[in-house]
Amino acid sequence: MFSLFISASLTALYWLFRVVPVVATGIFATSFAVNLGLMKKFSRLVEPLSSKAKISAVSALAVVTCTFSTTAGYSMLVDGLNKKVVSEQEVVATTLISSFPSILSHLFTFFIPVIIPILGLTTGAIYVCLVGLVALLKSCFGVFLARLWHSANPESSKSKLSNPQTPKPLTSNLKQEALNKSTRSTYKMLKRVVPTMFVTLFLVSVAEELGLFESFSAVLQPLTSVLGLESEVVLISATDVVNSYSGLILAGSLLEGGRVTTRGVLVALLLGNVVSFSARFAKHSLPLHFSLFGPRLGSRTVAVNAGTTLVLDAVFIVVLLMI
Repeated sequence: MFSLFISASLTALYWLFRVVPVVATGIFATSFAVNLGLMKKFSRLVEPLSSKAKISAVSALAVVTCTFSTTAGYSMLVDGLNKKVVSEQEVVATTLISSFPSILSHLFTFFIPVIIPILGLTTGAIYVCLVGLVALLKSCFGVFLARLWHSANPESSKSKLSNPQTPKPLTSNLKQEALNKSTRSTYKMLKRVVPTMFVTLFLVSVAEELGLFESFSAVLQPLTSVLGLESEVVLISATDVVNSYSGLILAGSLLEGGRVTTRGVLVALLLGNVVSFSARFAKHSLPLHFSLFGPRLGSRTVAVNAGTTLVLDAVFIVVLLMI
């Protein structure tokens, strides 16, 4: 029993020392750039998309702001809604359009420094691209809805936007403040990620030593073989439903051990998203949307966003199963 504990602990520590430095560096570097205002240059990537959607200037700026903070972007929509320059339909469409910009805000803080080191370059990059593609398709659907509703009410997007404030010069105090904020945010992130990583990896190592994966695989083998998948796919999906970090770590561990393929990992993680999407939207999206837009409009924006995500994830799962 003692040797099993030591072996599992060493495996968990190996993964921690391999992943945590990359995660910490990526989070700190991006947070520092955001706090200095350097990330605002990325706003040009989403401005053409928002202008073609025939939405108001307030909504266009909200889409851009979602690249840095979804809460701040949605708050701008609330202000426009209160001032009668943004309609409720435009709010729904804009929250969809902001899906891809919101993904960009997590690209250097989560997808690249966390997912790719855990899943590996190939599998991680493919998964990030799939998630990004889902978000992009949601944004395109939002553009379609916005243009459709605009054609019925062309006056709704005629609003003026006040001149933005001039960015503050980079002083030593601003740099020090950005450094302090970045250090705190990095520590806060690692404080949540590292314990989850260690516990999950430790339990996975114990399960492997006891041969539990083999027993579990034997039970699920008839079902997964019909779909052409490994039985571990169900285990990854179940873990991802409980905790997304744990699901990623388990997938990376099984992938490195050759127990599951890249295709299996992608199906497992997308399947986990489909199974848990209602709970995740209830825990994270509903409180934010309700507090900003109110119960009626908030529930509408959540339902449209959640339903669109569910349909797109299901489509990609079917495509992966057919490959």
